[in-house]
Amino acid sequence: MKKNILIISLLISLTIPTYAQNYSSKFANCLMQKTTDRDKIVLVRWAFSALAHHSALKEEFNIPKSKFTKHEIAVADYVQYILGTVCFQETKDVLNYEGDEAFLKGFELLGEIAFLSLTTEERVGLALENYTRHIDPEFFKKFE
Repeated sequence: MKKNILIISLLISLTIPTYAQNYSSKFANCLMQKTTDRDKIVLVRWAFSALAHHSALKEEFNIPKSKFTKHEIAVADYVQYILGTVCFQETKDVLNYEGDEAFLKGFELLGEIAFLSLTTEERVGLALENYTRHIDPEFFKKFE
């Protein structure tokens, strides 16, 4: 009898993480697949305007409070829509079966989506690489 209970307990413990990962994966997949190009623009604008509050950037990129508030409202609308409508079941499942930490990890994907949207645009990519024009060609010879 003890052996059967041990086997059943072991089987249950092995299957729970599988289901748990399944909820996280479904949640993350929903966020990634259901975030539209328009949503990505909303996320990019919000992320950039939030980053512009950094002390090293504030003077360079002075975003008016009204514009920042506009971006905050747009992101809040998106979050309510994606979590409360589009990915409602996935959100509910990850919260119910895995908790806040798993939810927050999946939710971090939204920040990654915004950052990727920023950096994968061709003009931004070129701008990020452009600094190399100002590196002394002799510098690279140090590594040969």
